[in-house]
Amino acid sequence: MEENKRELQSNLISIADGEAAKPNIILISGISGSGKSSALKILEDKGFFCVDNMPMMLLPKFFELGLSAKLKNILFIVDIREKSFLNEFEDYVQFLRLQSSFFKYIFLEARDEAVIKRYSETRRKHPLLADDINIAIKEERQLLKNIKLHADVVLDTTDVNIHELEGILLPHIGDIIYNPTFSVKILSFGFKYGLPPEADTIFDARFLPNPFFVPLLKDLTGINGEVREYMLSFNESNNFIEHIASFLKFSLPLYRKESKSYFTVGIGCTGGVHRSVFIAEELKSRLGDINDEYGISYYHRDIKK
Repeated sequence: MEENKRELQSNLISIADGEAAKPNIILISGISGSGKSSALKILEDKGFFCVDNMPMMLLPKFFELGLSAKLKNILFIVDIREKSFLNEFEDYVQFLRLQSSFFKYIFLEARDEAVIKRYSETRRKHPLLADDINIAIKEERQLLKNIKLHADVVLDTTDVNIHELEGILLPHIGDIIYNPTFSVKILSFGFKYGLPPEADTIFDARFLPNPFFVPLLKDLTGINGEVREYMLSFNESNNFIEHIASFLKFSLPLYRKESKSYFTVGIGCTGGVHRSVFIAEELKSRLGDINDEYGISYYHRDIKK
């Protein structure tokens, strides 16, 4: 077994040292249910040649063929489904780094509740095939603990859908596939559910009057006109929104000038249903003159909780 491994490593190094032009390579691993299949679809649409869970022993032959075909961008997905990869992962990463002109290893993460929900919705079995999904997730996290440490980037996909996954994934690899554009997301959220990990800057609206304590408004959201009318009856609400809008109009050109590809603004209140939603909706209209220029999108993370 050890002799075979030494022979494999020797073959890998000799191939990696070849003279042919080297491709750009992205390696993605992560927790089952964290969005690896979605990431594959996203990069496949961007022109990547995508390989899902190729065993380590097949890598040398693949690159012999791949280099002759002059593949430019290659994505490898490898995870717990390929049983041997835990023992060979360092070799996997070492070889791919040597083999590529550009290499990045991205690890996808998600909180337990999100993973459980995704498996429930798809009715798929967890790769570890435990009777209890909670036990399977815990075991997998332990198995992947060291694998995660090798990552160049760790992305938490708990609160993102496939469209938002593209928005947080591409900034880390955009230079090799397209001229990166600058896009902005304004995200309302509730502090009681945790800070959004992708936020670059956060505004706290918890000092504003709370419609939750007004009986006629409690069951509405910040999208409703009644809540908007209530909030705008207070000068501090209007002033706060104007300050945020002014800050964004001042800072977004500067962030774009610094070649930043993606910028997320978090606006939080206690539950993410009334005040933060109202402010995001108001910004949508008050930033109307720059929405298209900066690709501004609006998302209410916790409005249905």
